[in-house]
Amino acid sequence: MTGFDEDSKPFRHSGHIGPGPKPGPKRAVNLTIDAEILAAAKAQGINLSQTLEDELRKRTQQAREAKFREESREAIESYNRFIAEHGIWSKKYRSW
Repeated sequence: MTGFDEDSKPFRHSGHIGPGPKPGPKRAVNLTIDAEILAAAKAQGINLSQTLEDELRKRTQQAREAKFREESREAIESYNRFIAEHGIWSKKYRSW
């Protein structure tokens, strides 16, 4: 439950406004990768550094979101119970 009635959709925000984040400084690392998948990726022209960076960015964002949901669970549930009991005060003013 999101605290919204069934006719409305919850607003989702990435938490970022404006252009994407600047890339941070690069750092060389040593990795151990399965030789077959490494050869296949190289044969397809896949940029290994960028692919790893993109995946790490995605996974760390998912972990931050999961942590936020867990830390905020009680407050969100409380808010949802309040909305379920009292409704949304501005509902009569909405045009959607």
